[in-house]
Amino acid sequence: MNHLLKEKNVKIPLYVTVYETICQWLKEGKYKPGDKLPGENVLAEQFQVSRGTLRQAMLLLQEDGLISNHQGKGNIVLSNQNLELNGLEKVGNPIIDFCVQPIDRAVTTIGFQPPTQKHQEVLKLRPSSIVAVIDITYYCKETPVGFAMVYMPHEFLDAGRVDLENTDSVYEFYSQLLASGGLYSETKLRIVHARERLADILHIPQGDPLLILEEELYTEYDKPVLSQKLYMGADLYEISLHRKNK
Repeated sequence: MNHLLKEKNVKIPLYVTVYETICQWLKEGKYKPGDKLPGENVLAEQFQVSRGTLRQAMLLLQEDGLISNHQGKGNIVLSNQNLELNGLEKVGNPIIDFCVQPIDRAVTTIGFQPPTQKHQEVLKLRPSSIVAVIDITYYCKETPVGFAMVYMPHEFLDAGRVDLENTDSVYEFYSQLLASGGLYSETKLRIVHARERLADILHIPQGDPLLILEEELYTEYDKPVLSQKLYMGADLYEISLHRKNK
């Protein structure tokens, strides 16, 4: 009797079998990021399980960040990128690196202004200096998923011979800078609630939670190169950290 009970106890639950099968589908690319999974009634019939069993598998997939359920749209496949390859401890572009959906495009605008008191301090600028204000909105398909406000000394862009009339050139310079070696940052991460302007940009209700990453970037010679604020939808991002005691 005990032997039979033991065998019964180790039997894999049906919802786990469903979960593992769908995981394999995603790994093989049967459904790609942004695709909609078949309806739950269809999947329940396909797996020959109850709606309740199917729902348990769906919830597990959501917890693992593999799918997201959107009311009226169903279950949407999220990015299956290996987040272990990128950590917040490495300077990069968190809006692209940690979005659970693939970023399709970025729209850039640029303006110029005198430095605020804060930017005089963090960017080590004179009051007579000029700061470039670079706004970047990131999209997954037609949905905005992240927004960056980047402040960079005009002289730094000028030294890089950036065509300031060409926003693609500005964005390319910014992206290459983030990927270059020898940078370090001072970074803060917190949750805020979307004010009116951010809500309009990201097409979300005012007051919705946002992740905000504030940082200043420096060269290895302690020269500041930019100050930025990155805004990310709280339900669209999983941020990876690799921690180790020496």
